[in-house]
Amino acid sequence: MSSFLNTPRRMPLAVTLFATGLCGTSPALAQQAQKEELRQIVQPAGGMAASPSSLTMYGLVDTSLASASNAGGRVRRMDSGHMNGSRLGFKGSEDLGDGLRANFLLEMGLNSDAGTMGQNQGAGAKSFGRGAIVGLSGSMGEIRLGRTVVAIGSEVQAVGDAFGLGGGGNLQGIQPAPGRVNNTIWYQSPNFGGFIAKLSYSPGETTVTSGTATSSRSGASTAASVFYLKGGLSAAIGYSTYRQLADASTLHWFHSAAAYDFGAAKLFGSYATFRNPGAAVTPATHAAADNNLMFAGFPLVGYYSGQDDRSASIGIAVPFGVSTVLAQVVRVDDKGPLNRDATQFGIAYIYALSKRTSLYADYGRIRNRNGAAYAVTGATSQAGLDRGGNSHATHVGVRVAF
Repeated sequence: MSSFLNTPRRMPLAVTLFATGLCGTSPALAQQAQKEELRQIVQPAGGMAASPSSLTMYGLVDTSLASASNAGGRVRRMDSGHMNGSRLGFKGSEDLGDGLRANFLLEMGLNSDAGTMGQNQGAGAKSFGRGAIVGLSGSMGEIRLGRTVVAIGSEVQAVGDAFGLGGGGNLQGIQPAPGRVNNTIWYQSPNFGGFIAKLSYSPGETTVTSGTATSSRSGASTAASVFYLKGGLSAAIGYSTYRQLADASTLHWFHSAAAYDFGAAKLFGSYATFRNPGAAVTPATHAAADNNLMFAGFPLVGYYSGQDDRSASIGIAVPFGVSTVLAQVVRVDDKGPLNRDATQFGIAYIYALSKRTSLYADYGRIRNRNGAAYAVTGATSQAGLDRGGNSHATHVGVRVAF
């Protein structure tokens, strides 16, 4: 949930408790890094509001060797961005006086295994697909304009995700959520006793064609959330919508999440719902919608018409010495007519070589029912389905932040 102007060692926005801090050099440092990530929930401009004017180049390279399921059994390959998406970014902040600051971020995704650009899926390639935003922050809060770094619904998920939205056990493997959004007007309130609110609206910028179901609001999305942080407790709740391009029907997401830091370990939990009362969202229509909104927790067969999910998770992060162990279970119960249920389990071991460099080993498995077709999905990697319609993947990799 961190804002987009983080310290150079941290990735912009809530992308993972693992990425920003579970690689501490001691249990105390590992837990302190988690606290720092959550602290940035309640500060505008990523905690840099009091710093001098600045310009920073930053990045992260995450590359792993993988053994993943596919229709023929297993495939061995090299992946980019399994625990955390590889990226290169530029961010800055200017002090305008009287507590007002101008902020910007431009962040591109990279495929470190091939040297190509990431976030090129969908109807158009994206130079800065991970985020392109400009905004102002001050005593009244913060406003941003552009392509969001992480959608508000995903920020809520990150609070309750032991894997922090990356790795084989992360929530977005099977728990549906909105992803990055184009054309966004985004607002974050000041901190009120540990509470902050976030609101966003993204116009679809859709051209209406006579005789079709398309409306002027097709492609538009909205989101609202409240975050809380006090002592060892962090919690969040959010609601998001997206107006489909195909028939102007509305997808609905509800997310709630909480975590408690005991010092020696941190417990995580989440509960979410997803409803699609309109047209089916196929992989092809998802690709077309990507110019407006990406989807996370998206099965290989897409969302069917009438899908009505309930999902819950429980996870834990245990740091010891220069190591951290993550484990999490996620369950999706589809109340719709096709009853496409799924259960995901993930476990990871991270070894910190320094505050910026870590090694990791990660395993994820998904059991699908009734054609659910969810696949083990990392930050930007994805396995396939085996002959039984399930998915599993093992990764061993290295992550370097700069």
